[in-house]
Amino acid sequence: MTLKSKVMGSRSVALIAVFTALVVVLDAIPMIPGFYGGVWDSWVFLFSPLVGVILGPTVGFFSILFGSLIGHLLYFRDVFELVFMVGAALGSGMAGLAYRRKWRPVMGVYTVLLMLYLVYPVSWSLPLFGIWDVLAGYAVVTLFSVMTTRNALPKDRDRRMATLLALAGIIGLESDVLFRVVLLVPGQTYWFFYGLDPSQLVLLWLAAGVITPIKVAMGTVAVVVVGLTLLHSLNSMELGLPS
Repeated sequence: MTLKSKVMGSRSVALIAVFTALVVVLDAIPMIPGFYGGVWDSWVFLFSPLVGVILGPTVGFFSILFGSLIGHLLYFRDVFELVFMVGAALGSGMAGLAYRRKWRPVMGVYTVLLMLYLVYPVSWSLPLFGIWDVLAGYAVVTLFSVMTTRNALPKDRDRRMATLLALAGIIGLESDVLFRVVLLVPGQTYWFFYGLDPSQLVLLWLAAGVITPIKVAMGTVAVVVVGLTLLHSLNSMELGLPS
């Protein structure tokens, strides 16, 4: 191993450690005190897609997973949230794939999750308004796939990076939301974990149609604004990040 490769390897390990520690801190800070579960349980959603973008889909997935696990134990919600937190790790992995223009796994995973929800009978009684952002997310996934296959991304480097960061942010965050929806409804945790019935789910869905798009918008803005600066800085270190 050359000296340069050793230095680059050390930088990569340090980067992973820093991001995982950041995830722990963000996950352990409640976004709204008193809310111990759901999309507002902590601040980690703001940067979970960016972790996948920087570290890659696989390392990003495990960085978010382990960081969230430690954060959940430091700021304990309930044992059920230890299952739902996997959505953030999946979203990070999906964002990493999207930024690297891997449209096939992104389209495949999102389609399977969406179909699992749509074919489940209880879902038919729930208003589509509750998942309108998830459906819009599928449109974004489709747009991303078309832009990638037709090489329709902006030629200018900064514009291309901003476009990919925005797409990765939306896809990652909506994948997180969709995973939680699938776990809650087709996974039947709505009654197994929480003792809810379909009529009570309707009320949650009406609120979700307003709340989750706010989360996605906030997270996407954070990914683009912070991501552009961070990617420029890291690329100056010649870490081989895609651009």
